[in-house]
Amino acid sequence: MSRQGVRGTDLARSPMRPVALSLCVLSAVMVVLSLISDGNAFSDSWWLAAFVLWLLLWSVLRSMTRGVAERPRVGLDERERGLRDQVSFIGYQCAVGAGMAVVLLMVVFQKQPDMIERMPALLTTLMLTASAVPSVILGMSGVGVEDSDEDE
Repeated sequence: MSRQGVRGTDLARSPMRPVALSLCVLSAVMVVLSLISDGNAFSDSWWLAAFVLWLLLWSVLRSMTRGVAERPRVGLDERERGLRDQVSFIGYQCAVGAGMAVVLLMVVFQKQPDMIERMPALLTTLMLTASAVPSVILGMSGVGVEDSDEDE
């Protein structure tokens, strides 16, 4: 079957899309939890539970997108190489932006110790999210669906 046929029919049924969307929603929840926690979010049971669930979802999505994300360059076609390079660059830019956002928040709230105590959890959440951006984009694009069908 052609790539277009596989992409058009299997993407809607692909389990990657709901996992990627769930990871995005959970990341947003973790940002909120890290900001509203009483001091250190690492001791907040809701944030820790969300963190464990986040790791589970991320590992599932990462294993589903591994075909493009980790395959040697020679094993990818031109479109897959371009997509992998692009999502890696986007993930890098998100990591830089997340780090700068936390630094700016620390400058703005430097006289509020309770807010500064929340920054490690916020930084952790934003860095985790930035590291997952390539897998989320690959999951939303459905690249792993067509690759797994062609490998068989």
